[in-house]
Parts: sequence; structure tokens; C-alpha cells
Amino acid sequence: MKVGDLIKLHQGAVAAQGLSTNVALLVEKLPRPDVWEYDWSALVGGRLVKFGRQLEDSKPEVLSASR
Repeated sequence: MKVGDLIKLHQGAVAAQGLSTNVALLVEKLPRPDVWEYDWSALVGGRLVKFGRQLEDSKPEVLSASR
């Protein structure tokens, strides 16, 4: 996964954030000072939402990869 990818979020992430859609555009990797290294900022349903790096562990489907 990389910035610019369009991904399909799992229902758990959608429910936890109260989102109206399960499609997200990865906007930015946000650095963290702990062992997780970074979070993801994503555009979802017109909102900018922050997800933990665990998003990658859930292996979301990449609908469209950026170049």
C-alpha cells in the first residue's frame, strides 16, 4: 500500500469510524514516535480520517494502485 492507492476498507474499520463508505484514498503516511512508526491519513466519504498502521495488517483490497 502506498500514498495514492484507492482501497476497500474492512467492515470493522468502517464501523469503528462511523463511515458511510468502505472506499478510501490513502493521502499521507503520518510519522509516529513509537514502535508503530506511522499512521495513515485517508480520504473517506469526503472526510479526512486517520487510521493506525494496523490498517495494513488487515490487508485491504487495493482497488486502484497509484503509479
